[in-house]
Amino acid sequence: MSSAALWSAEPPVIVSRLRLSIRESEVLHFLGYPKGRRPATRLEPLLKDVLREARSLAAARGGFRRLPASSAGEVGLPAERADGLVVGLVTVGGGIEGRVTELLGRGEDSHALLLDAAGSAAAEEAANRLSVRVVGGRTNGDLDVGCRVSPGYGRWSLSAQEALFSFLPHEALGVSLNSSMMMVPRKSISFALWIGARDAPRSGLSGCDTCGLPHCRYRRLAGGKASRSSREVTS
Repeated sequence: MSSAALWSAEPPVIVSRLRLSIRESEVLHFLGYPKGRRPATRLEPLLKDVLREARSLAAARGGFRRLPASSAGEVGLPAERADGLVVGLVTVGGGIEGRVTELLGRGEDSHALLLDAAGSAAAEEAANRLSVRVVGGRTNGDLDVGCRVSPGYGRWSLSAQEALFSFLPHEALGVSLNSSMMMVPRKSISFALWIGARDAPRSGLSGCDTCGLPHCRYRRLAGGKASRSSREVTS
């Protein structure tokens, strides 16, 4: 039996807890700092506090579902020659988001900006960890895994979120969509992964090298250089 024949629609898999490290380097990346560059010295203690705070507030969880490749059109993706398609959703909950709102209300903008970046780093790490769970810890060396892509990026319209959510256990994960198709809590990521794609770009579980958005603020370039101006904290 071919590998493609094994891919049929399966019930969603829920991972109730995803362990996160929330690395400092990733937080700096989401602030737009090029590799090797650091915030002002006076902000270093705050950054360390923010890392501890984010780790305590994050409640990462996720879910995914394996679908036949023929289901691509149902979630707004163009067809690909592939063995299968995986759709997924992760969230780090609303704790970080709520704390950021509180800090902004108190005028603690630097603290809020650092914590918001930590929340983005947490969500990205959660998506990566769930993606690894999807492929059983294997990488492209023994399994062809396409780039992880999300609605609103490249050719995948944000309007596809609603259709995508119909395949995902979003209620069990505590994630909803607002009228603009944005996720609540904000620090959530929905995505798809092609498995065994013949033509789709292959870049493991993250896809900056082959992404169609060269001007993305958070694009990772060779040598760790930022693609656009950063949100560096100066005060």
